[in-house]
Amino acid sequence: MLHASWESYATQLANATSPTLLVAALTTIIKLEAIDLDVPAKVVYGYDTRPSCAALVAALEDGLRAMSAATVAAGLVTTPQLHYLVRCLNTEGTPEAYGVPTLEGYYSKLATAYATLAVSGQKSTAVPLLGRTSTPARCESATRAHETP
Repeated sequence: MLHASWESYATQLANATSPTLLVAALTTIIKLEAIDLDVPAKVVYGYDTRPSCAALVAALEDGLRAMSAATVAAGLVTTPQLHYLVRCLNTEGTPEAYGVPTLEGYYSKLATAYATLAVSGQKSTAVPLLGRTSTPARCESATRAHETP
């Protein structure tokens, strides 16, 4: 994931009104961040279920190919899954290695954390939704509202 300090750069790029202004913004960012263009970029990306995803992914892939970037296409993933993959890839081969950079690795890490929590007997400190302290009621009223008399 991009560091929060890059938000202003993302805004500049998104608001470039011409190819010339886009190239100028990119050139400025490259200089300010001392980016070595001889080091290939590696971009991890995924998508969700919104109808616009296919077109956006196609445009992204075209841009990444144009920039000769190495890519990791995660496919249909949740935001936490994408964060996990990025962190694993960014720490791979270091003493801080976070895990196996696959969805199976994500599920394994999640299951292990849950099992550890369950075995420890710790109670959740989460605040119940809408102040509920018991199991939520079933959603029968929504079904009944759409029934015909």
